Amino acid sequence: MTERDETTMRTLVRLTVTAAASLLLTMPGTVPGIAAPAGVTAHCTGSGCAGKSPATTGCDHHARTVRRSAGIGPLVELRYSSACRAAWVRVTHARGGDRIEARNKGGACRRKSCYSTTVTSGRSSAYTAMVNDKGVKAWGCLHRRNGNVVCTEAY
Repeated sequence: MTERDETTMRTLVRLTVTAAASLLLTMPGTVPGIAAPAGVTAHCTGSGCAGKSPATTGCDHHARTVRRSAGIGPLVELRYSSACRAAWVRVTHARGGDRIEARNKGGACRRKSCYSTTVTSGRSSAYTAMVNDKGVKAWGCLHRRNGNVVCTEAY
């Protein structure tokens, strides 16, 4: 391969990466504030969403923040999709090792009523899998590494 061929190849790769990044950034749900197109449908509803990702099911396209934590520190949001009738928790400004959970019933965490995830080291945000929010209330909590717990109100 000649030097001119290599230069041409690098240029094509750069253009392809730039085009792919532009498409990704304009996809609904990828950037806050960009609405989903009218034809986007969710792939689950209610208890059928339990344990699934809001991003892979399309539920994030129909979501809104219905409850937020109060106070200083990480922002804990309870996200809700009316199309999916499901909720999940999203945290921003957290630290690696902090744990968030989404619940929809009182008492101990049970399968399909509670999902949690830990913020990865080096990251400051994360979200949980979904819980059913059809006919029940859901809420979310952040368990800080220092022992503090911050929760949203139920929705």
